[in-house]
Amino acid sequence: MRGKPTNCFLEDGCSLHLQMYSNNDQMYAPPYSQESAVGIVMAVGSVGDKLDFERGARKGTFLSRDGGLTWSEIAKIPLIYEFGDHGGLLVAAPNVQSTTQVRYSWNEGKTWTKLKVSDAPIYIDNIIIEPKSTAQQFVIYGSYDNSSEDSEGDQNGKRETGEDVMITLDFSGLHEPRCKNVDKAGAEDSDFELWSPHDDGRHGSNNKCFLGQQVTYIRRKQDSECFNGEDFERQTMRVPCTCTDADYECDMNYVSNKGSKCEMVPDPLNRNG
Repeated sequence: MRGKPTNCFLEDGCSLHLQMYSNNDQMYAPPYSQESAVGIVMAVGSVGDKLDFERGARKGTFLSRDGGLTWSEIAKIPLIYEFGDHGGLLVAAPNVQSTTQVRYSWNEGKTWTKLKVSDAPIYIDNIIIEPKSTAQQFVIYGSYDNSSEDSEGDQNGKRETGEDVMITLDFSGLHEPRCKNVDKAGAEDSDFELWSPHDDGRHGSNNKCFLGQQVTYIRRKQDSECFNGEDFERQTMRVPCTCTDADYECDMNYVSNKGSKCEMVPDPLNRNG
């Protein structure tokens, strides 16, 4: 949170646990990603030795920019979320308690700006966008809170809902600059970078190969607060990987000798040895 490490280590029995569909009795938002937002994943969960199912247990909202390899906590409460502008614009809001605000980020969760969308507290059920998540226009829908004033931060609030409400958000009027120099991705004067999915060598490989190929995407840099535009076409490079010893197995009746060779298995039915 805010750039500080969690000091949570697997060898100590600590890890990040995410809310999934199968354990979602309180309607937390499930892990979410979009093909147009390469590498970005958002999820609700908690850090510890297990996922805490107790009602009211503290859960935060987490974001990953590398496909789930590393995570950062972006909020101390559960949020509902949606991506826009090919992942360049993130919009989120509390969804287990009423609120008058949504929050948005132009730098993939590094900083957030709150935006008041209602004078009266509302329960936000969902935030939606067109199917490809490339636009800057969103729709929020939910219902008014008839129980109390804005209760953001209280995860135990009992819902007493009133009339349904729908709100449209259009971020195209913020006049963020258009991202530049996509043809020079990775250069200092470019708003874009090169990124390849990888597991950080945790499974014995540092060549960033998955399913026989190394895939490199061009995506916007996190600190480049600009918009891609709906007509942005993401470039992807695919290079076949060279086979290594790990890509081979011994044939039938042969076993590995724990080296680079396979040895024939003695036939147990061969009485002549």
